[in-house]
Parts: sequence; structure tokens; C-alpha cells
Amino acid sequence: MIIILKKETSLESYFNSFRRNIIGIDENIETPFGTKKIVYADWIASGRLYGPIEDIMKKKIGPFVGNTHSETTFTGKLMTNLYEEAKHRIKEHVNASEEDVIITTDTGMTGVLCKFQRILGLKLPEKFKNSLSIPETERPVVFLTHMEHHSNQTTWLETMADVVLLQPTEDLFVDTLQLRRELRKYGDRKLKIGSFTACSNVTGLGTPYYELAEIMHEHDGYCFVDFAASAPYVQINMHPENKARKLDAIFFSPHKFLGGPGSSGVLVFDKALYKNRIPDNPGGGTVKWTNPWGGHSFFESIEAREDGGTPGFLQTIRTALSIALKEKMGIEQIRQRENELTRKCFEELPKIKGLHVFAPEVRYRLGVFSFYVEHLHYNLVVRLLNDHYGIQVRGGCSCAGTYGHILLEVTQERSRHITDQIEHGNLKDKPGWIRLSLHPTMTDGELDLILDALREIAEHGAEMAKAYDYDPVSNTFHHKSESNQRPELGQWFEI
Repeated sequence: MIIILKKETSLESYFNSFRRNIIGIDENIETPFGTKKIVYADWIASGRLYGPIEDIMKKKIGPFVGNTHSETTFTGKLMTNLYEEAKHRIKEHVNASEEDVIITTDTGMTGVLCKFQRILGLKLPEKFKNSLSIPETERPVVFLTHMEHHSNQTTWLETMADVVLLQPTEDLFVDTLQLRRELRKYGDRKLKIGSFTACSNVTGLGTPYYELAEIMHEHDGYCFVDFAASAPYVQINMHPENKARKLDAIFFSPHKFLGGPGSSGVLVFDKALYKNRIPDNPGGGTVKWTNPWGGHSFFESIEAREDGGTPGFLQTIRTALSIALKEKMGIEQIRQRENELTRKCFEELPKIKGLHVFAPEVRYRLGVFSFYVEHLHYNLVVRLLNDHYGIQVRGGCSCAGTYGHILLEVTQERSRHITDQIEHGNLKDKPGWIRLSLHPTMTDGELDLILDALREIAEHGAEMAKAYDYDPVSNTFHHKSESNQRPELGQWFEI
């Protein structure tokens, strides 16, 4: 159930102390309709920079930056120690055990998941993928929900594994009974993996991932959980009290945290899953020694051997700092403030004529709403919100096209027509929606502005649209006053 607080609450005031440190919180943009203050409502896509974290990176850490992999210089030793401490703090935040290892790399969940798939030996060179004969029982099987982000679906489709997409229940939730049936069907497979989102980045609906983990373990499988959408807002616990519900691996994108842009992806997994003699990226920092005759020896530590080359130590430190900020704000306070904001959306969005919210009956969710407005293209609505009100939201399929098919009830025949058009460079019929994502630092006034803007667009959008031209190749709208020439961006790179 949603935590409903009194209308006059101290939570907005509490989060204002964090809000005023957001870089760009009072920034303006120029649009065809004049100067507009930025109202950021795209948090599920990416977080924003946070002043105190930038000060730490610039003033405390910046003066002593040097390469890691050294214990003999002050800068090398300090950066190495800070890097290791950052990883330790991240592991503490997700309640990792001594048997779990952490890898921070790339820029988000997609990169670390692809690395994990390589570590598990599931990636084959493309030119050999269809020519190698693998006995059926040796071929891994991966189970996914219908709500996965593309990164937790397409990456698995490009491995050697068979992928089973669980169909939703009638009310569009995860079907745990089907998971049991499919596990019995694939019972002879030696490697069975369930890779499940913790929460949809489209509707904010959560999955019963602890229950899914227990089911996977009952069938000698493993449970991996993608926390990309929800990590900034919820508690992550890899080892709950019920050991049957442990999470064998988790991954998330810290750039979605407040203070997180510029951080690295995070992967934490049970070291029992690691069977490799050769690291994924052999190189500097992974070997104990080499010689001129081809001899070499890798470190035994998984974390060391899978950290080839100069690691993203600044990115990992930033990750730990953004997690520290989340903890300082307080997970319970984050959830309570989000519940206040989502409650207001549930009260007001259904009143807007022609606006349709996905999964409107599910009120216990993260602060994310995806919807469409009758007779108005989703990217037009996004552009009108930007140009007339400075509101930053996102249009499209939210990198969740499979879930979109289900939400929009796109038939296979209709899907084939749409994808054929896309392959020929015409995106006119590509379905999508507008996604609004909330954040505890958002003010009541900002949400009122967003709701008022949606009311006005729903009523007058057709008239407002006359000022725009549509490009079916890019699927975007351009104001008639705008030039077709590429904007001059040199000023952004002047030192």
C-alpha cells in the first residue's frame, strides 16, 4: 500500500536542503517561445550532478589524482586505497557477502552485464555463433520477464543461451507459475539463469524478485537482478534472511543516481560463478609477472584479474559518493516523498481528457508514469513540454520495446508492418509514449506545473502542433522557425 501523508508535510522542505545543491536547478534554456526554466522530470533516464560531490572530486580528490597500481608514491597509494574503499562501500550498500565480488566498469548496467556474460562464457564470436554445435543439455537457458529493458533482453539474445520470455498474467504481472513450468521443461539444462528486472523503467511496477530467486534455486538455477531503474530509490539486499532467496548477481547504473552522472556500471556476483583461467581483459594490473618467453601468471583475486588496465577509479569513487548521498537522504524518506508525488499524479492524471496512463490500477510503484495523449504524437508532446514550459521528459519506447508491444496490444501482424517501415528508414508508425519520472527533490510547484502543462497540451495540442514540422526519418518535431543546419557547438569545448 502507498504511504499517504498529510498534505502539509515536512518532506518537501526536508528534500529542499538537497535540491538546492543540484547543479543547474535554477538554469534556464532558450526555446522558440522564450526563456524557460528547466523542470527536470527524466530521472529514470539519468540523474543530475550534485554540487558537494563535484566539490569533493575537484577539491579533495582532484589535487592528488595519479594512477593506481602503485603503493610507493603518495598519489598512487591514495588513489588505490580510495578506489578499494569505494568498492567496499558499494558492496556494503547492497549487503554483499565475503563470497561476492564486485566489478565496476564501463558507464552503466549494459556494459557490466555484457562483461558478466563474457565471464560466464556465454558470448561467442559472431562468425562462429551459428557454426558451433552445442549439445542441448550444454546450452544454457535464460528466463526473462516481459518487463525487461533492452539491455537485459537483447544482450542475452546475442549469447549462446536459449532465451525464454515469460508471458505476463492477465493483469500484466510476472507469472511465477509459468517460470516453474518452464524450469521443469528445461530441467536437464546444466546452467539455468533467471535474469529479472527489479522494476520496470516504463511503469514503475516492481517484480517479486526474491520469490523468483527462490524458484530458480529450487531448480538448481541462479537469479540475477537488474536494479538499473530502481537502485537510486530502494534498498538492495543480496542476502535476505531467507537464504533460499539470495541474489546470485546484481547490476545497476549509478549514473541514474543524484550525483551519479559520470560514474561506472556496477556488477556484484557470487564468486562461485567464476570458472575462468584467463580474465576477460588480460593486461596491466591482472598479472603477477611476465617474461620474454611467453610466460605469465594472473592474480588469483577475481577482482584484481578482472580489472585490466587503468581502472575507472574516479568513476567508482563517484559511484560510492552518489550512494552515500542516497543513504544520507534516507531510503525511507525517499520512498515517502515519492509516494506523496505519485499520489498527486494518480489524483490528477486521470482527470485529463484524452490522456491514458499505463497500468493505472497499480498504485504501489516507483515515481514513474508512462502515458499517451489521444491524437498527439508522443514526441510532439515531449517537444511541446520542452518548448512551452521547459519540462524535460522522454518520448519513445524507453528501451523496452517488448513491454511496449504488450502495453499497447500490438499484434504480430501490426508489429511486422511497423518493423518493416523502420528498416526502410520510416519511423512514422513506431509506437511509443511519454514518460514522466519523479524525484524526491521535485517540488509540489514543479509537479503542479507539469500537470497544468499536460492539461493545456491535451486540450490545445492540435493547435500548438501547427508551429512544428515532422521528420519521419528521425521521428522528431522541429519548430518552423528553427534552422536545419547543425548547431554550432564549439563554445562548449573552449578551454
